[in-house]
Amino acid sequence: MWLSVVVVLYAGVIMLTQLQYLLQHFTGNTNVDLMLTLDAILSSAAIGMIAWRSTYASVASVACLVTSFLTQYQASVIITICVVTAAVAATATRKFLVVHLLVYLAWAVASSVFPGPFNSALFWFSFNGLLVSTLAGSAVRYFQGQRRKNEERVRDLEILNERLREDERQALARDLHDVVAHELTLITMQTMSRRRSEDVGELHQVVETVESAARSALHELRVMLRLLRDENDGDHPRDVTGAGLAIGSLEHVVTSLVASLRDLRFEPEVVVTGDLEAMPTTVRGTAARILQESVTNIIKYAPRESGCRIEVAADQHELRLRVSNPLLRQKPPGGASSELSSGMGLRGITERVSLLGGHAESGPENGQWVLDVSLPVDGREAL
Repeated sequence: MWLSVVVVLYAGVIMLTQLQYLLQHFTGNTNVDLMLTLDAILSSAAIGMIAWRSTYASVASVACLVTSFLTQYQASVIITICVVTAAVAATATRKFLVVHLLVYLAWAVASSVFPGPFNSALFWFSFNGLLVSTLAGSAVRYFQGQRRKNEERVRDLEILNERLREDERQALARDLHDVVAHELTLITMQTMSRRRSEDVGELHQVVETVESAARSALHELRVMLRLLRDENDGDHPRDVTGAGLAIGSLEHVVTSLVASLRDLRFEPEVVVTGDLEAMPTTVRGTAARILQESVTNIIKYAPRESGCRIEVAADQHELRLRVSNPLLRQKPPGGASSELSSGMGLRGITERVSLLGGHAESGPENGQWVLDVSLPVDGREAL
């Protein structure tokens, strides 16, 4: 906006300056003086039209070329040629610029040849003015293009940064859910199932289980805080994918989860095949979190004291997980299960699996709730 105002003011100053000059140098020939005045006005008007569009200014400047050719007075039009050509070179299409230059060159040749002997000074002055103006306008076009590209890069980087921040938020949400939900579910279910028990030994066992779960949750939270502060001490390898935090041996994770189920009087059946510890760290971490969430769902939703099955199979291409448990015949309205549900478990599992290019399916199957997960370990399907 400010540039348009400057161009209009410049055109006004040019017109006033030229009219003042013409008033001081009247030829006495009315037709010639009127033609010179018209030429000055048209030249200034063409410059002013650059504020709206350079192509309009170029077309309007043709009238200046005609009046200057008829009067053989080139002072006004030379200024217009230089200013308008720079604007056209900076903003118009290349085809339009070529036509514009050809018209101006034709005018330069005609003005130098037709009145009499070839006026080389006028020709070369006009030619050099066109050349310099074209180069200046092309430079402006180039820098404008570079600025637009830089702005696009900045926008792309901002979008990428926002996407990365969103991925980071989702990863943190998954980890917070996995860290807290499993242990708190154990604590809640242990206390709810034994709150009317009068067996001192059983109550001591519940207290020990609750203490262990609380310590485990606190330890995981401390590991997460250490990762967020970028203060990893080397005891727990940092997993930037958010697949696992303090995950160590996958077999130990399976053993611990099975023990938790047995403490709550479930009857788990475990089948482990292959070398789990040969799996990549990220795959093991993801598998541990998926198993943890699966066991949490068993505790929340499976019938009390029912059987369940956990299968973990590893080979050189993939790590497969299959967890199944009986479905409740009737979901208790407003019960403990609904209170403990966050709605993030299965979504978190799907997100973790997709990060590694794996596949996850879950749903009812022959009266059982089945979770089937495949995690590639050789990179063939990884994203």
